[in-house]
Amino acid sequence: MRTLKIALIGFFLISFNLLTPLRTGHAAVEVKQLYQARVAVESQTASERNEALRTALTNTLLKVSGDDAVLEHESVQLALQNVRNFVVQYGYQQEAEELLLWVQFDQPQIDRVIQQADSGVWSSRRPELLFWVVAEDENLQRQILGGGDDWPVINELKTAAETRGLPVKLPLLDLNDSMSLSVVDLWARFEDRIAFASSRYDTDGVVVARMYQADSAVTDDDWMLDWTLVLGGIRWRGEVTAMQPEQLGSMLVADVTQQLSQRFRIGSNAEMAGTWRIKVRELSQFMDVLKAEKLLLELPSVNRVQLIQYGEHEAEFELFIQTDVAQIMQAIDLSKPFTAVNPDRRSEFEMPIYRWSQS
Repeated sequence: MRTLKIALIGFFLISFNLLTPLRTGHAAVEVKQLYQARVAVESQTASERNEALRTALTNTLLKVSGDDAVLEHESVQLALQNVRNFVVQYGYQQEAEELLLWVQFDQPQIDRVIQQADSGVWSSRRPELLFWVVAEDENLQRQILGGGDDWPVINELKTAAETRGLPVKLPLLDLNDSMSLSVVDLWARFEDRIAFASSRYDTDGVVVARMYQADSAVTDDDWMLDWTLVLGGIRWRGEVTAMQPEQLGSMLVADVTQQLSQRFRIGSNAEMAGTWRIKVRELSQFMDVLKAEKLLLELPSVNRVQLIQYGEHEAEFELFIQTDVAQIMQAIDLSKPFTAVNPDRRSEFEMPIYRWSQS
């Protein structure tokens, strides 16, 4: 019989609910240092450094692709055996009482090995998610958990989110939250109540999950977490199991990240190489045109961007791409300055129109 505290840690609910496809006031967060990693080490010996470099490369591949499957591919296994070929520089950092190995990897090589593994690069523009957490004990008593408390499951969630480059927020659980949302609301996934309580946090989405003692007829593990995720009109469901409740924090983040990145990562396919045009409005000055061109060029699998025409605050760009057009549109949708004007009518054959909304 587990103690009440461990059992409370045990069940945790995360709700991801988005009323609009990506609100214009908050359209994704740019994740910095995608190709850097830090790994805790005990010493600066060569053997420990080599092992830490492999861990750093593993974490970087997961962060850039969001795809756990890449680690099983032959090209990635070979890369992990020759990790120094991917290192630009490394060094040691002392943080409080912890020694860390810091590594900067070569971006083109990382992208190349991910594409060789039949996966793709997830743009640095990623949706920020609000996590609501609820724990249920053996007596079916439930409690909402917040980021301010030292719960192992929450600590694992935050660590996994940082490692995988997933922007997250946790609720304050202050008087405002307690007045607008109850445990029952979260457990039952009352979307209107959750959306109202979440609106103050100005995130792109809200994640909702449930963790509880598992049915022995279903799994040999002691704990189970089922989750739902909504992004605009897209919805996913899933579940994970573990022997220890705190493990489900990192497992949930991995599962959510896998689903998001599968939708938004961009691969490189020579058979899909070609050109594609878009229009961008409300570019009040030519400096905005240059900024828009730069952001488009930073999209994965966009090899070149050419300005075709500009006039009356509207520009037309031609993109030289090496992936599916739909994936490029998804990546642009997650880029904050671009707001789709004709999302219902755009297609591979009809030129998409965006509004430039950078302040």
